[in-house]
Amino acid sequence: MPDKAYQPNALGSDVARNPRQYVLRRLAGALVRLFGLNRSGEFATEFAQAIQPITRLRTPQGEMLCRGGHGRLVWRVRSFHEEEPDTIKWLDALQPTDVLWDVGANVGMYSVYAARFRRSKVFAFEPEAQNYALLVENISLNRAGDLCKPVMCAIFAAQGFGGLEVRYVTKGGAYNHFGRGGDRPVYAPEPSSAEASGAVTQMVFGTSLDELLRDPMFVPPTHLKIDVDGREPEIIDGAGALLQHAGLRSVLIELCRSSSRDMEIPGRLEKLGFKLVSQRSNWDYREDRSRENENPTVNMIFSR
Repeated sequence: MPDKAYQPNALGSDVARNPRQYVLRRLAGALVRLFGLNRSGEFATEFAQAIQPITRLRTPQGEMLCRGGHGRLVWRVRSFHEEEPDTIKWLDALQPTDVLWDVGANVGMYSVYAARFRRSKVFAFEPEAQNYALLVENISLNRAGDLCKPVMCAIFAAQGFGGLEVRYVTKGGAYNHFGRGGDRPVYAPEPSSAEASGAVTQMVFGTSLDELLRDPMFVPPTHLKIDVDGREPEIIDGAGALLQHAGLRSVLIELCRSSSRDMEIPGRLEKLGFKLVSQRSNWDYREDRSRENENPTVNMIFSR
């Protein structure tokens, strides 16, 4: 099978990850060509709009609806319970009186879960355009708009416009990095030239958590989740006041073990009264750990 069509260990891009998906994609492509479904016209337009696949996530608390129609979106639903079980356990402890700030919400799986099943108020921060659109759609599908508020901005050390490097222009993609001076996270996995050929940079507005804390539009969080694939140190730099806020009781943050700046964060949090209560490698739950050295991440949970 050609490498470009079938890459079982591919990161980020929506390529076939197993032989079954490869065969189905070839079959779907043949049907599209046969019926001309990728041509501009009324039938093709209405056909595409009529499909609108929805993936159903079943949980002990009930069913959550998520927009599908893309391999990575389906994977996010199917791996929801196994990918980061510690995160699910942390979210399950939320109460209706709690407020979650989800920094790096992607398409909103965790944000919608917290709003729908824990009835907590959520602010979901996601700067990437396609992910943000899907975040809004998932909130709407689950009728969670009264509790889950999407925010389209990057969280950083300071306020101002910057460039969001979108590694893969794909739905539900990750490894997007916001910056203001051309710097990049030291551990970001480098794509091949073929994978990066479609990369673009979005100009987006960024702000710090401390700026948001001062804004009356935002309710101060009791719980803070940070997962931005490499900019965690800068976010912590801009969160001095928030981390000292009396209402903040817990922080879940994804860190990279090979980054010295990342590994300074636990000590910084401990000085502010937080205690490390859980840490688990993101690879502990995966059968294939062949690419762990490229992105040796760990989820750490702190409370006080």
